[in-house]
Amino acid sequence: MFAAVEAGDILEVIWASLLAGVFVSIAYSCAVLGTARWADARRNGHGTAAVAWAGVALLAFAAFAAAVVFGVHTMLAKS
Repeated sequence: MFAAVEAGDILEVIWASLLAGVFVSIAYSCAVLGTARWADARRNGHGTAAVAWAGVALLAFAAFAAAVVFGVHTMLAKS
């Protein structure tokens, strides 16, 4: 027997997955950007800029990791 799925539930899954995909992509991209700029600034002797870019990279990676952990927790949660 097939389960009945309402259109509202399907739309909720669609918009939530699109939002999560965009957020995770942007967070990881910012982590990569921050790491690359940190390396360039450090190599060129710009200490203040290197610290700022390292902060950007760490914050972005923390957001990315939190989103992944939240997604795995949500998938494994019993409803």
